[in-house]
Amino acid sequence: MTDDVPVERVLRPLHTTTWKFLALLVLLGLGMLLFLEAWITQLRNGLIMTGLGDWGTGGGVPWGMYIGSFIWWVGIAHGGIAVSAAVRVFKMDQFEPIARIGEIVTLVALPMAAANIVFDLGGPDRLINTMIMWPQTVHHSPLAWDVAVVSLYLVLSMTYLTLTMRAELYALMDRVPRYLRPVYGLLLLGYRPEEDEKAEQMAYWLAIAILALVPLLSGGVVPWLFSLVGAQPGWFGAATGPAMLFESLASAIAFVIVVGAAFRYAYDWEFIDDAVFRGLTKALTVLSMAVLWFLLHDTLSGVYAAPVQDEALTETLLTMPLFWVAVAGITIPALYMLATIVRPSAYSLPAVVAGAISVSIAIWIKKLIFVVEGLLYPTTPPLANLYPTGSYSPTAIEWVVVVSTVVIAALLIALATKIIPMVELDPEEI
Repeated sequence: MTDDVPVERVLRPLHTTTWKFLALLVLLGLGMLLFLEAWITQLRNGLIMTGLGDWGTGGGVPWGMYIGSFIWWVGIAHGGIAVSAAVRVFKMDQFEPIARIGEIVTLVALPMAAANIVFDLGGPDRLINTMIMWPQTVHHSPLAWDVAVVSLYLVLSMTYLTLTMRAELYALMDRVPRYLRPVYGLLLLGYRPEEDEKAEQMAYWLAIAILALVPLLSGGVVPWLFSLVGAQPGWFGAATGPAMLFESLASAIAFVIVVGAAFRYAYDWEFIDDAVFRGLTKALTVLSMAVLWFLLHDTLSGVYAAPVQDEALTETLLTMPLFWVAVAGITIPALYMLATIVRPSAYSLPAVVAGAISVSIAIWIKKLIFVVEGLLYPTTPPLANLYPTGSYSPTAIEWVVVVSTVVIAALLIALATKIIPMVELDPEEI
């Protein structure tokens, strides 16, 4: 816990509501209404309102933007709380001001990931069926594993956040607005100050468990759902797991940079200083370079003496403007951020934020292409003789619903600032 963080400034969002904050809520609320209209339209009319279609002889893809966005959100979720866990386990005191932001990012990203599964299934009732039938479907259903991964990480993340907050909330009980006290009372159910030492130990070991699970889930279970399917060109491959792990961590670091900078700007939190953002920028630079390195390997192995289906797929990718948008969206910010490391005077927080947004969007595009490509080009025998090359064009409904998940995430983070301190405080300093 950071000792030099001014308590009053951290608590200010709990006590004051500016017109800018209200304007932001109105803007995000309008985005919510647009989302509801699009989703209700899909619920009423079915998945025919999307560009998704039957795979194989139907020439469509059953997975598109929704599943691509699911992978993107899961990666952000895994990396967000990993930042906080790394701060605790490796004693990275410098980054303590953004540790809780990473935890909140995870707790917001996980529901957004789950929501994309619901969108793809067609309705909430089908998710309930997936959960009820989990023991029977887990052997063959990728979505059953997706539900398991999201549920496991959500429980771990909520437990971790609760453990790290209880002593702080207890100390804050008399300093928060009256309407929040029932909420704090619920979070402090059964709390005794004597539990603090034990809770700290539990949080430490839970942080280690979270760090151990990140490569297993973000670089294991989720990519295995694709990389073990040999019939789909573009999916099968030993490097899919490590590549997805680096993409997930890069997306998460980028998201934390954007959210952290937003808090610094909105509340004048200069204690989230440039040293924090410079450190995050170095991490994002390394991760972006790693993403490009795996992308280079994929492309090179796909065009040089590759199996016929992989060669055709890679050549098709190289003609897609969207593919090059993704490459540029990672390469240009990575080069700039590398320049800030070599020449520190080139550092600019707005430029770093713009680069983080670019990297995050580019990785989302890459994940969308990854999900769709293997279903569009089922050229591996015996499928080559059965199925035609497919097509997929996302509809306006899909675009609105997917973009709205970012709006909903922003709304949830904004509301969280009115409930709990967004920076961890030392109870003894409160």
